[in-house]
Amino acid sequence: MDFKELQYVLSIAKNNSISKAARELYISQPSLSKYLQNLEKNLDINIFERIGNNYNLTYAGERYIKYAREILRIKKDLDDEFSDIVNNKKGRLNVACSIIRSPYLIPETVPKFKEKYPNVDINFWEETGSNKLDELVTNGDVDIAIFNYSENNSMLSCELLKNEEIALAVSKNHPLANEGKKIEGCKFPWIDIKRFKDDNFIINYTDQKSGEIEEDLFDKLNIKPKVILKTRSVECAIRLAACGFGVSFSSETYLKYVNLEKKPIYFSIGNPKIKVKLFVVYRKNCYLPQYVQDYINIVKETI
Repeated sequence: MDFKELQYVLSIAKNNSISKAARELYISQPSLSKYLQNLEKNLDINIFERIGNNYNLTYAGERYIKYAREILRIKKDLDDEFSDIVNNKKGRLNVACSIIRSPYLIPETVPKFKEKYPNVDINFWEETGSNKLDELVTNGDVDIAIFNYSENNSMLSCELLKNEEIALAVSKNHPLANEGKKIEGCKFPWIDIKRFKDDNFIINYTDQKSGEIEEDLFDKLNIKPKVILKTRSVECAIRLAACGFGVSFSSETYLKYVNLEKKPIYFSIGNPKIKVKLFVVYRKNCYLPQYVQDYINIVKETI
């Protein structure tokens, strides 16, 4: 067994197709098909079940994939550690974050990182649903993920980056726009969100961490919101709130970087405020090269 063999099988499983895997691996389809046939013959098992042009994993294939990922993860840890020992200057960093955070996270952190590590490649996986991010880390697709992690995966470790306050965005022309109170510890004027129970709400989808947070908030406050629109874009929701189309939510970190010509009023909400934890998440007991740790420090300084 060699590492190329593992990568070939993983690519076929991921793409569910020989032709797509061949394109991804930059080899010919006949060569990849022959390679798979020889592998299955040598192992005396079928890794895939062929249904038309689809390649579906058998039970044996599922077990193969599980160990293949683990073997490649261990190899990567070894390669990273050796690279760190030799010169600590070459490597690759794969980062996952939500597509909501990427517009400010990438431009604010990558130039600083590349200035320090010009020969370390950095790649971003931007997901529309934050709830997929822990899976990317668990599977070894990325080294770290940055999101509002719920700390419920025994295979992962996390490091707190920031306690983020959740703010309510309201049009400057809203009847309650000037009703906020200054409360110590709140970033914005505070208001009782129950006063907006009859307003239209613009919210995110619940497969996004922001939408999940909003749903939890409504449940805790026993509010059944009148949802006028669902969107995956926090900026879209804020812009609509600024125009008086409804009210919406956002984390303070996002508000730090969003640039709007027509700005809404922001309120702190809760008792006295709603906070969520922003984490950097990585696989438990894995080796983190120095450049990964330095990138995490850059993120901490930025947000």
